Amino acid sequence: MEIPVRDLSELDGENRSKTMAILHHACEKWGCFKNHGVDPELMEKARHFVNTHHEENLKASFYESETAKRLENANGTTSDLDWECPFFIWHRPKSNIEDFLNLLNDLRATKDEYIAQVIKLAEKLK
Repeated sequence: MEIPVRDLSELDGENRSKTMAILHHACEKWGCFKNHGVDPELMEKARHFVNTHHEENLKASFYESETAKRLENANGTTSDLDWECPFFIWHRPKSNIEDFLNLLNDLRATKDEYIAQVIKLAEKLK
């Protein structure tokens, strides 16, 4: 099976309407895109910082949390639980990143840069 890849660079050209229709269909069916404008190196850097922060600061406490215990009781295991639920940072309209005191400055800066690029993509799609 071949997964279709959509080129979002055509959102700025004369093919915008056609590209938006293809995008709508792709979002519903697949969710894979290229040239979306978010720097792949920045995405990797953000992923790395978030995963490192989780491993060093959140993982152990998450599996001891009441949330994890309730989920474990519901399905019998915590091995497939989503640890992200206790680590929710919102960025718009006002960021709450300052509420997380143990975040590295590099993580904060990377997340700010990443979110700025995602917002540009969202504005392009509206």
